[in-house]
Amino acid sequence: MTDRDILLKKLSSVAFAMFEIRLFLDTHPDATEAIAKLDSLNDTYMQLRAKFEEKYGPLMSKNAKTPVEWIKGPWPWEVC
Repeated sequence: MTDRDILLKKLSSVAFAMFEIRLFLDTHPDATEAIAKLDSLNDTYMQLRAKFEEKYGPLMSKNAKTPVEWIKGPWPWEVC
């Protein structure tokens, strides 16, 4: 597994955890521990995303500074 794949898996795991906590908070809006964990995970996600984008380019097209930057990276079928 490449460093790129490892970073993508970490990003995916953190995003999944954040999604689950948001669902929990829908029914438990006063759960302060869950809110704190969500904030912590959001910080982690932003750090991992910055690391990924610094190394491999934008993760999503909306994060690209220019349209050309977005198409420089490998296409999904080229990563295999």
